[in-house]
Amino acid sequence: MKILIDTSPLDTGHAIRGIGTYTRLLVEHLEKEADITIVRSGTKKAENFKPDIVHYPYFDLFFDTLPLLKKTPTIVTIHDVIPLVFADKYPAGIRGKAKLIKQKSSLRNVKAVITDSESSKEDIQKHLGVAADKIKVVYLAASPHLKAADEKEIRRVKRSYKLPKNYILYVGDINYNKNIPQLIKTARYLPQNVKLVCLGKSFIEQDIPEWHWIKTQLALSDVENKVKFIADVPGGADADMAAIYSGAICYVQPSFYEGFGLPVLEAMQCKTPVVSTQNSSLVEVASDQAIYVKEDAESIVQGVNQVLGWSKTKRQQKIRAAFAWSQKFNWQKTAQETIDIYKKVLND
Repeated sequence: MKILIDTSPLDTGHAIRGIGTYTRLLVEHLEKEADITIVRSGTKKAENFKPDIVHYPYFDLFFDTLPLLKKTPTIVTIHDVIPLVFADKYPAGIRGKAKLIKQKSSLRNVKAVITDSESSKEDIQKHLGVAADKIKVVYLAASPHLKAADEKEIRRVKRSYKLPKNYILYVGDINYNKNIPQLIKTARYLPQNVKLVCLGKSFIEQDIPEWHWIKTQLALSDVENKVKFIADVPGGADADMAAIYSGAICYVQPSFYEGFGLPVLEAMQCKTPVVSTQNSSLVEVASDQAIYVKEDAESIVQGVNQVLGWSKTKRQQKIRAAFAWSQKFNWQKTAQETIDIYKKVLND
């Protein structure tokens, strides 16, 4: 099989986001398979390459990321349609709505849609009108380079990033569905010696509603001195990321909604307990290996307090079980299931 993969997300701002991680790790693992030829778009090899399938690993609802006319059988990955689930919080505007109509039309003649979870599959059916039998669920996995760090590494990153001695951790963006204001409010109820660390490229001063919500909540809850933002962990700094996860009391996923929730698996792989809201794909990803809470700050902190109350033995038991669960997700499996979809498309 000859597959052309659109790797353009690796040349844009998406390179350090989930889209970029997915594209990079998927391509790396597909390239290791003997019975398949993978060529990346924009390379010299791609110039005269005649693929059996073109795979777009990214779909934007409001921009032209998928051509209407397709000379070659086409597969597209749609990670989630969260802006359509919370349409009132993600106003598309006139141009955005026009692009959405075009993108929906482009989906009609794709051979298959890959998505990250059963939850996203239902959303794609409902909001984009794609038939259920055309949508294939392929779970993601944490980067194999993220591993539990030892105490020396944890001390190193705490010095390097000026982390508090005791902290709970959030990793991700600040979009509405992430529920960051309630996470910020959580800091108000944490024990005096425990702080909140929020890590992600968007945790910087900026003139957008989401940041204004954060600033307002910091002031309302009077927790400026209990919350630390980190926006500058370099892309690909796996050792730093692993140690930041490993040094946390627990990882908190406070979202109203997730298409997958990769940091949950990353935390488990780094042997850090997870406190998560119980909705959307998060129950698929975390199974029974997370402490589930509601979306309000008071409920989230109750989950954190459960972790704080564990004995050392119980903590070890919990993180061992969650680590074992996280290993059921791996990129070899993701790549193989993707190849199976390629084969089915070619044989149909």
